[in-house]
Amino acid sequence: MARNLEFYKGSRKKRNYAIIPFVIVLALLVLAVVLFYTVQKYAVISKDGVEVVLPGMAQDTATTVDSQGHEVKTFDTVETDLVFDQPDYSRVEAVAGKNTKPVRAIYIASEDLNHENLLEKAGRLSSGNALLLEMKPRSGALNWPSKSEAALSYGLYYQSAVTDNIGAWVTELKGMEDKDIWLVAQISCCVDGMLASRATTFALRTDYGADYIDETGAWIDPYNAELRRYIVELCRELYDMGFDEVVLADVRHPVPETKKGQAPMKFMYSSEMSTTPTPVNAVCGFALYAANELKDRPAGKLLSIYVNSARSLVGEDANNGQNATLFFKVFDRVYYNTDMYTFTYNLEDIVYAGGVTIGTPSSRFVPVVINYLPKHDSWIYIEDLPAMNK
Repeated sequence: MARNLEFYKGSRKKRNYAIIPFVIVLALLVLAVVLFYTVQKYAVISKDGVEVVLPGMAQDTATTVDSQGHEVKTFDTVETDLVFDQPDYSRVEAVAGKNTKPVRAIYIASEDLNHENLLEKAGRLSSGNALLLEMKPRSGALNWPSKSEAALSYGLYYQSAVTDNIGAWVTELKGMEDKDIWLVAQISCCVDGMLASRATTFALRTDYGADYIDETGAWIDPYNAELRRYIVELCRELYDMGFDEVVLADVRHPVPETKKGQAPMKFMYSSEMSTTPTPVNAVCGFALYAANELKDRPAGKLLSIYVNSARSLVGEDANNGQNATLFFKVFDRVYYNTDMYTFTYNLEDIVYAGGVTIGTPSSRFVPVVINYLPKHDSWIYIEDLPAMNK
């Protein structure tokens, strides 16, 4: 018997289930794009990488609103230490000393500067070819009427027969027939009693605040920027006056005597520095500043410097801060007080150190000697030892 169907059963449609994964993937891509652009403002970049800090997740931060309605986030202060390396003077390029001719000079101390003595010493030049005049002794009193800012501000010269006539005397010496005299001016740099007493900001001080004075004289802070400019101004005036060469004396740091059981003396300096102050940084920095500032000196004019220890002849002297190997790179000559017994060893040290890469040690190393003429192309002859050379 046939069954009666009260309702008609329609045919079923086939469903396309393959579209479901596509829709899900598309939705995820849209969500990723939205999140990428919405969370950028929450990105935090640090030395460890990039991270996202969402509202409510940030720690130790505060949010304020500025006058323009912008959110300002304040994070805890992070303490940092900047470490500066000490200067590496070995990388300084050698630029000085080319075509430097030998100098053989008679030394004339500041107290012996007068017209008669200058002419007498000039007349005695036979094996020599030069005169060296001490134009600024350790007392600090200049032997010419300087127009430099410091000299005018602090009255660093007295009017005298020397200051009134030194310019004319230099012109006369340079014009002497058949002599062709090479004139060298010597100036003390970091020992200056007048400047230390009249301008206290220049003085080198101990950690107790007292000006440092010893048997050498009153010491000036080699880090002082005004002192460096003052020395450069003096050099330029001496070149303009007619001197062929300027030699810087006492570009060094004092070396206080320390008794057994005592702590080394400490000093205070006038300038703030990013590196730990040391005698080497002070002295070599001073020397490089002067050499660089005077690169524009007139053609043919020389700039030289003294060293004061045997250690500095072969490299860095950590006590007085000098370094002849560096000085030979930027100064035309290096002067050194010596004697007939140690001169040959000094010359051997210079050659061994290899600091003279331009020219020859025989013309660029200048022994300063007393009553003795070394067998050397260059020398400074002193009849009596002045106080500044002791």
